[in-house]
Amino acid sequence: MKSKYSILTLITLLTTLGLGSLFFLSQFMNTKEHLTIQEHQHEKHLYTCPMHPQIKSEKPGTCPICGMDLVPVEESNVQDHEDIKNKEDSSDQNHDQSEIPEGHIPFKLKLNKQQMIGIRLDKVKKKPLFKTIHSPGRIAFDPELYTAQSEYLEALKQWNQVKSSPLSEVKENTRQMIRSSKIRLKVLGLSEDQISNLAKKGSQSEGLLVSGKGQDNWIYADVFEVDLPYIKKGLSAQITANFLQGKTLAGKVISVDQVISPDSRTAKVRIQLLENHPSIRPESYVNVSIFAPLGEHTSIPLNSILDTGRETFVFIRKNENEFEPRKVTVLLETDDDAAVGPQVHPGEEIVVGGNFMLDSESRLKSVIQDNNKSSDGLKH
Repeated sequence: MKSKYSILTLITLLTTLGLGSLFFLSQFMNTKEHLTIQEHQHEKHLYTCPMHPQIKSEKPGTCPICGMDLVPVEESNVQDHEDIKNKEDSSDQNHDQSEIPEGHIPFKLKLNKQQMIGIRLDKVKKKPLFKTIHSPGRIAFDPELYTAQSEYLEALKQWNQVKSSPLSEVKENTRQMIRSSKIRLKVLGLSEDQISNLAKKGSQSEGLLVSGKGQDNWIYADVFEVDLPYIKKGLSAQITANFLQGKTLAGKVISVDQVISPDSRTAKVRIQLLENHPSIRPESYVNVSIFAPLGEHTSIPLNSILDTGRETFVFIRKNENEFEPRKVTVLLETDDDAAVGPQVHPGEEIVVGGNFMLDSESRLKSVIQDNNKSSDGLKH
């Protein structure tokens, strides 16, 4: 009987010790879990500047750089940061780092947040581009050109009189007069074709001095040298002016001066008016628009481009939630579009609204990724 009592006592003691150990272990795990939650909560209550993500604070305040209010790092951002850390290796393999602007990384953004910050999208397209070149102009009043035309025509008449002469010196002097007057016409902006047409016509244009019905009225437009490569003979032009009272006159480019003014860095483009108007008077000021075709290019909207001064880049939406910053080379610009190099492809979705918010988001996550790498290096 005593033996049975001793065995029962031993079993009771062991059971008590086991329950106590389980209780202690449970309390220990709960405490550890509570501390872990506290640590995560502490991380989630960091504050940062939307425009300068390198600024960090454990309490609200203002950014010492721009003065903006610091905002809390959202819980979703914490998860995104963990995703970035877990996928660093695969991200490096999937994205060509040479295409990504400095201080940026690809990132994910939930659809509701895209709507909140006003993300708008367009497509990269391959299409013909046209550049409208605007310049000031005036109705031609050019006695110098009129006189030069007269001298050239007079030299041609003289040649017809002396070409059969036995005096070689007379003929050579006349040839020299023709060459000199022709060079002067070229310096004043006439093309080879215009000079040939002048010789065939046999009379100079009185529209250089007076306006009126039956006269060839010209417009002189001062075009900056950066736009001159796009100006070609035969391009269409439109002429507007206050005195035309809303009417638009059609014109055609006749020639482009070969000499650039050292003061204004412009060259004179001569435009022939294709129609007359009773209000036209020599030296009247007009507005000129010349339409220059640029060929077919891969094009993006101008408002999709971000320019830091060192890099030009855009944001491409890879899928519903993923955005990729990508450097682009701008080849030329029109009023609304830019022709770019092979960094983007027709059909890709490109961001045209909310770019600056995406820029801040990409910079912020790049800083966090760099911090994570630094922390891992210190641990090792």
